Amino acid sequence: MAYPPQGAYPPQGMAYPPQGAYPPQGMAYPPQGAYPPQGYPPQPGSVQTAKPGYPPTQGAPPQYYPPPQSAPNASNFNQPLTNLLSPAECDAAAKTLRDAMKGIGTDEKELINVLGKYPPLQMNQIIKSYKSNYGKSLLDDVKSETSGDFGKLACALSMSIADYDVKCLHDAIAGVGTDDDCLMEILVGRTNSDIRALRELYKKTYGKNVEDDVKGDTSGYVRRLYIVLLEGNRDESNIERDALADAEALYKAGEGRIGTDEMAFISILCNRPDFHLRKVFDIYQQKHGHTIEKAISKEFSGDIKKALTNLVASIRNKAEYIASLFEKSMKGLGTDDDKLIRLTVRHRAPYVIEPIKEAYKTKYGKTLAKRIKGDTSGDYCKLLLACINESKK
Repeated sequence: MAYPPQGAYPPQGMAYPPQGAYPPQGMAYPPQGAYPPQGYPPQPGSVQTAKPGYPPTQGAPPQYYPPPQSAPNASNFNQPLTNLLSPAECDAAAKTLRDAMKGIGTDEKELINVLGKYPPLQMNQIIKSYKSNYGKSLLDDVKSETSGDFGKLACALSMSIADYDVKCLHDAIAGVGTDDDCLMEILVGRTNSDIRALRELYKKTYGKNVEDDVKGDTSGYVRRLYIVLLEGNRDESNIERDALADAEALYKAGEGRIGTDEMAFISILCNRPDFHLRKVFDIYQQKHGHTIEKAISKEFSGDIKKALTNLVASIRNKAEYIASLFEKSMKGLGTDDDKLIRLTVRHRAPYVIEPIKEAYKTKYGKTLAKRIKGDTSGDYCKLLLACINESKK
């Protein structure tokens, strides 16, 4: 299955979550395509299939890790053909977790067997079952029983994807500096309803507007880019747009004039569907003899240059872009464990991580699992590998 099918990342056209619950039943969050797909989660005990979709978009190989051209607006948080757990299965998983943590000591192996096994949608069901059966938060128990990087990863896996996304947004702009990779990863390609849901949950959780926090932590045109993304005003219609006109608009805003119209670039790249923008990029290269990335490199500098370059990379091939972020988290001296944990948790659904693993191997000549084994160790390494459907051999 295309990961997500050609379309967007998350492809548009799906509410995130629909009005009602977050996630509402029967709908995936991230919407479409998986992550966590379907019902986010739907009521335990039911079996549902979600419309194909996520992600993240643009494919890896599968090139264009968005939905196929036939479904340009599929959201990428829709888990295809994913069964929900029955109540008995949820209770059994919750009991395994509880048994692993009660009494003296912690059975890390059993924690890994559960936390690393279930995709986000099913894990959401287990989180609810744990609280229903034991009157306690799974996150609180895991936090008290684990430590270090293993503990950070285990805690992240004990949260719903919606709550985790909001936590990541907050962490990206809290403290000194801004984690632009994190903001781009979470905000780019989301459906308008995704963005609305993120804004609402952020305010409910932290008592502040995410737009205000982003404004306070960023400046210049990078700030404007994030604010445009947080508006959630992306074109989600299936109406064919004039790709040639947008290619020319980008040229006239940059190379075709003295100075640069930065907002024209930001508006087009943030508000058009990914499948349309890939056509725009092809036309731009055909007409002007070089890529849109080269044009951006010539016309921009600093943080906005980096942000637009990453945005284009994500639009072109989401899986390859996420694979490059995995590599970045482990490249050089030391490991950026916060980034590695975030990428693993947010992209662990099987049909999401598989295209990323393929893209990683194609781009770097080794498997993602081998890279992780070389940079991490112990139970932390075992849980990372379990999340990406690999085993430590």
